[in-house]
Amino acid sequence: MVDKISGQVGVQAAGGNKMARRGENIHKRKDGRWEGRYIKARTPEGKIQWGYVYGTVYAEVKRVLIQKKAEAGFYNLKRTDLTFETLAEVWLHSLQNSIKESTYAHYSYTLHKYLLPVLSRVPVASLEESFLEQAMQQIITPTDAAHKPLGNSSARECLSMLRRICKYAAHLRLIRPMELEVALPKAIDKISAPLSPSEQQRLYQYAQENPTARKIGLLLGLELGLRIGEICGLQWGDFDLKLGILKINRTVCRISCGNGHTKVVIQTPKTRTSRREIPIPKQLLVILKKLRRNASNSTWFLSGNESKPTESRCYRKSIKAYLKQAAVRQVRPHALRHTFATTCLQAGCDVKTLSELLGHANANITLQRYVHSDLTRKRREMNRIFSHQVSMRGGDVLNIT
Repeated sequence: MVDKISGQVGVQAAGGNKMARRGENIHKRKDGRWEGRYIKARTPEGKIQWGYVYGTVYAEVKRVLIQKKAEAGFYNLKRTDLTFETLAEVWLHSLQNSIKESTYAHYSYTLHKYLLPVLSRVPVASLEESFLEQAMQQIITPTDAAHKPLGNSSARECLSMLRRICKYAAHLRLIRPMELEVALPKAIDKISAPLSPSEQQRLYQYAQENPTARKIGLLLGLELGLRIGEICGLQWGDFDLKLGILKINRTVCRISCGNGHTKVVIQTPKTRTSRREIPIPKQLLVILKKLRRNASNSTWFLSGNESKPTESRCYRKSIKAYLKQAAVRQVRPHALRHTFATTCLQAGCDVKTLSELLGHANANITLQRYVHSDLTRKRREMNRIFSHQVSMRGGDVLNIT
């Protein structure tokens, strides 16, 4: 049996077509492609069964070959010549069955985009805190002009991954436990300000005029707080129009395949608590009942067919056009969810209930990411606190002259 990767990719990875090194079992074929070979299994008689990977880019063949070798149990992690690249690939492979496909793709992207260009050939036996901390600074602030400095989020992800790989190596007793301390770039709040009441009203009126599923998708973000991937993942069977409940069961996202290509995947929501039930407001329920008509339960809400859903990058373009037509400032789709959270809090919704509606793992995430106290809310709260203090003092009011 032969394993093949999609080698018909015109994208060149960094250092893509460099020469193979001795012992890698990678060579260039006459047809110009690279071929990697590994021991896939052995017959009961001890005969070797070879597995193969092919591709036009050397670096990609090498990466997939390491993964295949890890699956076959090839690596002896006690070897003194073990490199960081091999350790990291084995660590990544160990997670494959315990995380979502999109999460695995994101980890793989972060590893190959940021960590491996700096650390790939470093012997694991020589890893020390000071060296790794310097390497992280090089990753965060590259010295070459071809790479931009990382922001807080990307830098935090890289540091977290490096710590996990080191913890994995320490668990295997390849290195001693390490505590890495690295100064991260200052975080910049990129969340768009929530839509104003007048903007919300204009958007609501626009969606009601000649309503379509794609237009009403705006209201699912604005009035129910759904993520864009959750809106794309809705089927009509998720709407219980008799009880007025919407069930969030899946999300749609696009992930990297690791060979320069991407693909759309349909998977469970972001976290366990993201799988939830949300009451549908009465006005929105009336619109949804008119829209459904004879659509089957398996019909995708946005696309209107049973074959495939609308993916988020296509729907983002639609949202951009709808905002322009509704005379509402251009904001990212997530700003609709942000507006929902802020509106709920201004109306007096408690944080725990709001956290459940948003599908957050805990209420702290709700407070940190979405709660922006406006001046009116601050004044109301200060007046309430002051009134309570006055009543506790027996009604005395300070006279300041």
